[in-house]
Amino acid sequence: MTNKLTGGCYCGKIRYEISSEPNVVVHCHCNNCKRSVGAPFVTWAVLPETDVKYLNIEPTIYLTDNNVERGFCNQCGSSISYHKIGGDSIDITVGTFDDPNSVKPEKHIWDKRRIHWIHLDDGLPHFSEWSAGNNPIE
Repeated sequence: MTNKLTGGCYCGKIRYEISSEPNVVVHCHCNNCKRSVGAPFVTWAVLPETDVKYLNIEPTIYLTDNNVERGFCNQCGSSISYHKIGGDSIDITVGTFDDPNSVKPEKHIWDKRRIHWIHLDDGLPHFSEWSAGNNPIE
C-alpha cells in the first residue's frame, strides 16, 4: 500500500490512520450493526488491530452483551469501530474514511437480517450469516 488510509469522526475529535490494506471489506446487515449506526446496513473494513493508529484520542467504548467493543465518538456520536474481545482484528466503518472510494466491498454478511426493501444489484455474494466456512445464498 502506497498511501495510508485515514479517517475520523464527524466532528474531528477522533482521527486515525491505517497502515495496511483491509483483509476484507463487507456490508453487514445484522441487527446489532443496524442499530449501532442507525442505518439499513454498515460497511466495515476488517483490519489487523495493530494496524490502526488513533492520532489524538481513542473512541469511547460501549461493551455489548455479546462481548463486542463498539467504538464511537462521545461528542458527535459517529460509529468508528467493532472489535470482538479476544480477537486480533478490528472493523472500521468505511463511512468514516476520508476517501471511502479507496476500498471496495467484497460481500454481504447477515443477509437473512437484511431489511426487505433494500435491493442491491451490486454483483457481490450474499451470505446468510458469517461468510467463513459458508456458501453464498445469492
